[in-house]
Amino acid sequence: MTYLIYNEECELVGEFVSIYDMEHFMDDVRNSRGERYKELPKLSVFDYIKSIGYYMEIKCPVTVDKVA
Repeated sequence: MTYLIYNEECELVGEFVSIYDMEHFMDDVRNSRGERYKELPKLSVFDYIKSIGYYMEIKCPVTVDKVA
């Protein structure tokens, strides 16, 4: 699966192959916005994406077998 993150202007800001990588990216976004864990409650990555007005799309690989 591929996880795509879009900002509030619907611009693609990140593409990830794992939730772990997406979490690290969103931690950087949180830090760049000046939001520190000790000062604010820690949200799940999904709740945080929603709370800042970002959007997420999940793409699943589709395979088509050739039919003989």
